[in-house]
Amino acid sequence: MAETGLSRNSAFDRLFQDQVPDPAWSFAHLTQKDTNYLTHGYHRYPAKFIPQLAAALIEAYSRAGEWVLDPFMGSGTTLVEAKRLGRPSVGIDINPVAHLIARAKVRAIDPLVLQKAIQALQNRLLSIRGPSLFDNMDELFASGVPSGWPSRLRYWFREDILLALEAIRQAIETLSEEVRPFFWCALSHILKAVSYWHDKSVKPIRKLSKAIPNPHEVFFRQVRRMAQGNAQFWTVLQQTGSIETYAQPYLADARSLPLADESIDLIVTSPPYVTSYEYADLHQLSALWFAWATDLREFRKSFIGRSQVETPSIGSVHSPLAESIINALSENDPRKAREVHQYFAEMYTCFREWRRVLRSGGRACIVIGNTHLSGVEVQNAQVFAEQLSSLGFELEKVTLREIPNKVLPQTRDKKTGKFAKSEKADYLAYPVEYVVVFRRVRD
Repeated sequence: MAETGLSRNSAFDRLFQDQVPDPAWSFAHLTQKDTNYLTHGYHRYPAKFIPQLAAALIEAYSRAGEWVLDPFMGSGTTLVEAKRLGRPSVGIDINPVAHLIARAKVRAIDPLVLQKAIQALQNRLLSIRGPSLFDNMDELFASGVPSGWPSRLRYWFREDILLALEAIRQAIETLSEEVRPFFWCALSHILKAVSYWHDKSVKPIRKLSKAIPNPHEVFFRQVRRMAQGNAQFWTVLQQTGSIETYAQPYLADARSLPLADESIDLIVTSPPYVTSYEYADLHQLSALWFAWATDLREFRKSFIGRSQVETPSIGSVHSPLAESIINALSENDPRKAREVHQYFAEMYTCFREWRRVLRSGGRACIVIGNTHLSGVEVQNAQVFAEQLSSLGFELEKVTLREIPNKVLPQTRDKKTGKFAKSEKADYLAYPVEYVVVFRRVRD
């Protein structure tokens, strides 16, 4: 299917189209170990941007002591790097799974305190488990194991695995509040490994013949890995004098930031894409296990970029280019056109909040790529430039970076925009992305 042409009337179109990739911003030399240093390797997270990119932007556009915000914090990459660099930070995300991970990642725990907690947890679980995995479950049942697991949990987990996970959860509850997020994060991370989720698939695909490992062993293996990252983080923060630097993740909506006017010096973020409902699907095991969701359709509804469009009047997108994209999509797929309309309208609402909380002269750094839906190129970066310009932001710098690796599969079907197997895909979803810097002009 030929790609639908768009009008090229954007005031920023030539600036974006003339970009060539800057090798300095690809960080192609970094290994997975390099990008998972400190606490960054605590938990898998789809399409997170690498800490070195966040750090480069923080160092370039802020000074020690200035406040950094990530309004789409995801797993908390920006917050960890801001803390390491001595910048107080705030992160916002509407996804409770992201909030859990970020809480764990930004909190450096005294390694001696953590080691005592690990030992206490092991002792507690041994007292429940007995010599085999579950020889004696009397204590666990007496302490309030759900009499009937939700059907969606039974879809993904065997009964004995659910009981093992519940034993771990209850043992974590006996620990101090200081260390609990660390262990909750570890528990969340292992859910995929001990479920029917196909190990070789990023997408939610069941493999009923999968050999399920012992949850207790998988959990403590993850805990030991995380303890190493925590020790590194603790040491780095002690050396830089940043152990007390403020880093606070909030479970909140980027469309209504819980922050005071002009309280932020720098925004560093990678916004959701119009297909972010896929991210909700990828987080479903943790959302189900921690009872943040029982219905995936309902879980998706809070995400920007969701597929459900229920309001008859979505609102203005404040971008001629966005209107052009929506009109082009309407010819091929009216439903996708409504989704994109909603996405850009909600992103504009977010940008209004950025203007409110960012001080005059402060900068906003966005890492975003363009993608394709139903044969139409969705030029996210260019649309964002038009929207922010209408709010009084000045476009200061555009950098194109090649993406050497992504957690999400890069291959998509160009017609539908959905992820596809490599042999069936038409193109790479995010082979490059833009790093765009805006400055809030003075009133």
